[in-house]
Amino acid sequence: MAIATEVDLLQRVPLLAALTDADREVLARSASRRRYRRGEIIFQKDDPGNSLFIVARGNVRIYVPSAQGADLTLAVLGPGNFFGDLALLDGRPRSASAAALSDTNVVILERSDFVAVIQTRPKAVMSILAVIVSRLRETDEMASDLAFLDVGGRLAKKLLDLAATNGVRRSDGLLLDMALTQEELANMIGVTRESVNRNLSLFRRIGLVAKEGRRFVLRDPEGLRRRCE
Repeated sequence: MAIATEVDLLQRVPLLAALTDADREVLARSASRRRYRRGEIIFQKDDPGNSLFIVARGNVRIYVPSAQGADLTLAVLGPGNFFGDLALLDGRPRSASAAALSDTNVVILERSDFVAVIQTRPKAVMSILAVIVSRLRETDEMASDLAFLDVGGRLAKKLLDLAATNGVRRSDGLLLDMALTQEELANMIGVTRESVNRNLSLFRRIGLVAKEGRRFVLRDPEGLRRRCE
């Protein structure tokens, strides 16, 4: 891949947005690429944290594993999204796990290369703080959803969130352009697969969603929005 492509991907990472074009090009030249097959683990919770990942192609699931085997999915990321950014700041072990939801290509930036540049750019600290605050707000919102929304409301909200980054508008609604199982959806909202199954059946019955293989079509996004208010 051309260096320009790497620079474009780095530009999308808020942690790096405050850097100059020249600095991002330096980082792009030190970055590497790697491919993961669907289902392959990228890293696991408590693994050493020393790199940032940017999704160039495919989808990545960020999740917290449990001893009982029921993972809690924190996010599903598509092209242009990034993860592992906390490792660039503190180098501590991973706070969550990451796995490829589909065949995926990522750009990897090592912490040592990032630190070498950021130490000479104190103005970039404000950009970094803004990203940290944004992540904290997302965590607060997830906690609020778990506390105040029922299963149907959480499922409707998650489908809308996924469509915001992976939706393709069609005449019959929004196609959620990623293959998802009911178990994966259940892990995203912290419930059982059976609960997701029941609510999806209801959503299909009342015309909110339809199924195309392993993909969903949001037939009535406004109806889903009302369901999670």
